Amino acid sequence: MKPIAYILVFLLLIGMGAHAQDTYNVTRVNGNVTFAKTGKPVKPGDVLNSNDQVKFENFDAYVISINQKMARFMLKMNPPTVPNAPKNKTLVATVKDIALVTKRRSLMAARFNPNETEITDLKNYFGTDKFSIIGDNVDIALNSTKYPLSDNKFIVFHYKVNNNPVSKMLGFEKQTIKIEKDKILSTKAGNVNGNEVPELSVYLYEKSTRSSEEITKLTLVFVDKEALRNEFKTIMPILKRQKMNDDAIKKYLIEYYYDFYGATDSKSIDNFANEVVKEQ
Repeated sequence: MKPIAYILVFLLLIGMGAHAQDTYNVTRVNGNVTFAKTGKPVKPGDVLNSNDQVKFENFDAYVISINQKMARFMLKMNPPTVPNAPKNKTLVATVKDIALVTKRRSLMAARFNPNETEITDLKNYFGTDKFSIIGDNVDIALNSTKYPLSDNKFIVFHYKVNNNPVSKMLGFEKQTIKIEKDKILSTKAGNVNGNEVPELSVYLYEKSTRSSEEITKLTLVFVDKEALRNEFKTIMPILKRQKMNDDAIKKYLIEYYYDFYGATDSKSIDNFANEVVKEQ
């Protein structure tokens, strides 16, 4: 064998060995995921090796993790694309085969602006995909020229509950609108199941003319604050082992949030991440 061939084989073996040694620190588990060998549940704080096999309860279950290089991964089984595939198939996979790196920092770069004092573009603020609220409420200051709020003109959320249309006027004080979880999820048509409201339309409504202007359409999600706090606290030791300072840790936590929870209120995530870092 020629020397160059030996070198190529050697490099290939090194690459394979490095991949086999990858580890994934579990930070969040959605649904029921277990170790295939022992049947024990996978939980935050566990460390998965690349050759570990995990079993998923269904296609909605997934694991969020961070590897030793600080890259963020989602471990999830995808539904079969083959027609008439068996529905009772056991959902078992090897970690390295389903670990999908997640990078959405462009979303954070475009939407994260904690120094913004008022919102001049609600479509850009909410987006058209998923918007999350940390905890039970958020206050949003609106530009008075673009969105002049009054008893005659205000912001309305329109969505469906049990296939029934629901329109909710958002409360406001001067130029600050208030989104409150209990008022959004509890309606005369019934309660929203879970913490997610899909296909929610945002309107600027004028009462005197009964006219409305659609601003955007999105999925609204309320994120449990204490669960998120525990999730961040699971991540903190991983980051500290990398000798990160507090500013770097805070930045990583915010990036992580945008990766897996989507857009949110900039001030809320900035203050929350800062609060968690200071608690440690």
